[in-house]
Amino acid sequence: MTDFLTITEVGDYIGRDLSADDGAVLAVSMACDTVRALTEQDFTPTVGETVTLDGTGTDTLLLPQVPVTAAGTVTMDGTLIDTGDYAATANGHLVRTDGTAWSIGRQNIDITYDYGYAGTVPDDVKMVALSIAYRLVTQGGAISETVGQVSRRYATASTDLTAGEKAILRKYRQAR
Repeated sequence: MTDFLTITEVGDYIGRDLSADDGAVLAVSMACDTVRALTEQDFTPTVGETVTLDGTGTDTLLLPQVPVTAAGTVTMDGTLIDTGDYAATANGHLVRTDGTAWSIGRQNIDITYDYGYAGTVPDDVKMVALSIAYRLVTQGGAISETVGQVSRRYATASTDLTAGEKAILRKYRQAR
């Protein structure tokens, strides 16, 4: 999966060239992976993803990735549903528009759809990833360090998120 943060962006934030630093390259990748794991979102544009969901007996299904940019084919219990009988919203709802409900069942609805942020991910998400990468590069695994007479204690471990970072990422996690 493509990282949505670059080594150049982290280097610009820190104030030095990190392009030859393998650890920094890894930190960028790990920061993006951490954000994806905590939000359960990919963020990068994806076309033609197929998911299989449980039918709910309601008129709405919740798609796992947002924002939804297009709904493709939908089959329910092996039968293709007419494209005029459903609509997708950007916030991940697949709604029956013909007055019926999705049938109840386990793994009985297949949906092909497009999702992701065209161009760039939201700035606040990118800032959280940048902050994680920054901490990984500048403090590594240390909580504190001493060099000669100078001691430094970090506010948080490099892999721990602050309350503010968690609040930002919570906005992007799909409610289930």
